[in-house]
Amino acid sequence: MDDPLLDVSAHALSYVSSHDGGRIRVLDSGGTGDIVLFAHGYLLDLTIWALVYPPLIAAGYRVIAFDQRGHAGTTTGSECNSSIAARDYRTILEHFDVRQATLVAHSMGGFLALRFCLDYPTVAQRLRRIVLLGANAGAVARGSLQNQLQIPLLRAGIMPYAWRVAPLGRALMRPLFGENADPRHVEATRTMLARQDVSRSLPLLRAMCFEDYYARLSEIPIETSVWCGELDRTCPPWHSRELGAKLPRASTHWLPRLGHMVMYEAPHVVVDAVRQPAPKRAAEQGSSTFRLP
Repeated sequence: MDDPLLDVSAHALSYVSSHDGGRIRVLDSGGTGDIVLFAHGYLLDLTIWALVYPPLIAAGYRVIAFDQRGHAGTTTGSECNSSIAARDYRTILEHFDVRQATLVAHSMGGFLALRFCLDYPTVAQRLRRIVLLGANAGAVARGSLQNQLQIPLLRAGIMPYAWRVAPLGRALMRPLFGENADPRHVEATRTMLARQDVSRSLPLLRAMCFEDYYARLSEIPIETSVWCGELDRTCPPWHSRELGAKLPRASTHWLPRLGHMVMYEAPHVVVDAVRQPAPKRAAEQGSSTFRLP
């Protein structure tokens, strides 16, 4: 593959059986270091973390990532909805006997991670920390004109066609980023979305639109670090404010000039969020602005 942003062939890829007869594509760097589990967002895949894997692996971490149900190399199994997709998190944690891990979840990955914690609180105890990047707990169309306009076009099959037309697709990707988008990152994102079969994952999009778990976030006692680009149009900042306010052990961090694609726009932020845990009394820290170099 020509684009290194979309090539993870240097890492070990395998498949884990889901509980309902499907299979989950997994990347596992191996090793005995602290585990970092990565969960990507809607219509992305495990290659989205390509800039984040190498520095963490070099620092001694064991990296595990997976394609969400209905995305890239992961099949839908019996069906595709938020309940069953959240159970895939349980499958991965139990299959690798993950304990004391840091879960890094972006966008829909955060939505499903929170649903997993609510549905399987005992299994969620395998997590030591959660890092949420541009995440939400549902109601994703509220307050986002971009989502309100694009979601009907996705359902109609118009957006996937537009993504495959390179100049148009790049123009549609640009609003996912903040002020200084690297054209390589925009193109990699376009390519990633254009190769997805949107029909497989539409139930997860509907779930993010019509399910709302904000009122239940107080049930999740895990230390959580919430990160949000101040120019995020896909998961507007109100989501991160609500996550920070309602998760009982959360700290919130704001990223000036950045948009939704933090793992491309500032991969060092993701690495630092993993390597520098939030203070133990995270709930007392309020919010902070992370000054970018």
